[in-house]
Amino acid sequence: MKYSLVLFVLLVITSADKVNAQKYGLGNTDPSVFTKFRIPETDLSTLWFNTNLYLYTFKNDYSYIEPQVPGSGSNYNSMFRYSLDPNYYLLRESENNYLFLNTSLSGSYSQQYSESQSPSNPQMSTDRYKDYATSLTLIFTDNNYISPNDIFYSLGSNISVTMEDNKDELSGGMTRNTYNGNKQQNYSFSAGLGIGKRRNVTPVVSAIRFQERLKQVNMLDGDLSDKTIEDLAQKFYKQTYYSAIHDRPDKYFWQDIEKTLSNDGVTLKDLNMYADAYLRESVNEVRFLRSEAFIGGVNLRGEYQNYYSASTGNGFTIDEQFLALGEAYFTYSHQLNLNSQINLGMTISGGPNIIKHQNERQEYLLSANIGYNYEITDRLVASSNNLFNLDFLNYDKQEKILSNMLGLSLRYFIEDNLSLNANYQWNYQVNKPNYYENNTNNNHSINLGFTYYFERGFLITPDQLTESAYIIPIHPITYNDLVSSTIINKHGVTEERQR
Repeated sequence: MKYSLVLFVLLVITSADKVNAQKYGLGNTDPSVFTKFRIPETDLSTLWFNTNLYLYTFKNDYSYIEPQVPGSGSNYNSMFRYSLDPNYYLLRESENNYLFLNTSLSGSYSQQYSESQSPSNPQMSTDRYKDYATSLTLIFTDNNYISPNDIFYSLGSNISVTMEDNKDELSGGMTRNTYNGNKQQNYSFSAGLGIGKRRNVTPVVSAIRFQERLKQVNMLDGDLSDKTIEDLAQKFYKQTYYSAIHDRPDKYFWQDIEKTLSNDGVTLKDLNMYADAYLRESVNEVRFLRSEAFIGGVNLRGEYQNYYSASTGNGFTIDEQFLALGEAYFTYSHQLNLNSQINLGMTISGGPNIIKHQNERQEYLLSANIGYNYEITDRLVASSNNLFNLDFLNYDKQEKILSNMLGLSLRYFIEDNLSLNANYQWNYQVNKPNYYENNTNNNHSINLGFTYYFERGFLITPDQLTESAYIIPIHPITYNDLVSSTIINKHGVTEERQR
């Protein structure tokens, strides 16, 4: 851990000491450059995998000499854990439609083994513990615009299923076999109306960065026109799909870029090798998804939750509820400058439980989040996000759940396809199940790791994914990966195939 932290700090210092294109032109952030941008019909998708391997061993030998009870003993412990998490992301977007799908399937296996021996228990005691866990998450949003005033109808779903089984086998002086298993399901479906629009303006930022690099190689004295910036952004948005319609995609892409620049009298001819490489790098320089959004709306939402638990000697328990909720929400995202973005969101919902003989009769929820992304350099990205939830459940004894999740992330891109990550997360939860009981959880975690991107893409933060309300589970769960890392690798192009 110590050496990893030293390596991370050295990479940060090295990156921060370099001159990067985003250090120039930060004043050229007229909001109209972003709001005027109209995206082409787009089909973005990617599949990626996260994996983790953990191994721990510990051994302790001891001895002691006493006049009456001399003796010695030993303890040995080991732990192995492996997880694999495939993820799929889809975004289809145009001026009249916004379709989003994000799915994540994760599985993990862990095994612990310990043995001990002492004078009071000369027979070797062993303990074997195995744990299997699987979870599925699916988030879906479909907004279709029905008027020129940005009024839309929306459909959405949020599905989460988690299963876990563990076995504990103890042998030696005492023999015991125990089993515990649980399954938690959350299904949410919504339909409603809203007003406003969300636009992916990442290519606009790339176009402005490209403009600043033109200035650095003395090919541009002033600023490009707004029309040229918009046209460049259209081309950058489509770049990846050039490989689907051309045998030499890079050639045709840069030919289209030069045609666009010629409107302002700029040419890319006679570039030396340094200037050519310097300009081409700017296309992949933006490291997280940029969006301009101001959306508000109302939904009717059905939410079904089911919790099943079984254990040795205790039988099983089942708890379920089906809430019919009305909700109101808003989402705001804005570029503060070429390097940074802020994201805000809030949801208020409430309604009755329609299952008969229920313990919970109603639910009222307030959920709010704020996020911030900042590109420190072209290889270093900092992100933060805070999610607050307050949930009132109309039990006979008035249950209340309050939670706050703060995540901080720093990513250093060793290359376009590989990043070194440092994450800090703080989870705070207060669960009051009745008048006289109050349970508080306060957790902190720090993680270091690597993420490999099979194809170069942008990072996406959770607060940009959907307008769906946050789901409070029947029973508390552990919240992980607050600052998620996801990527995009395809852009829509509609031209005919050429050679």
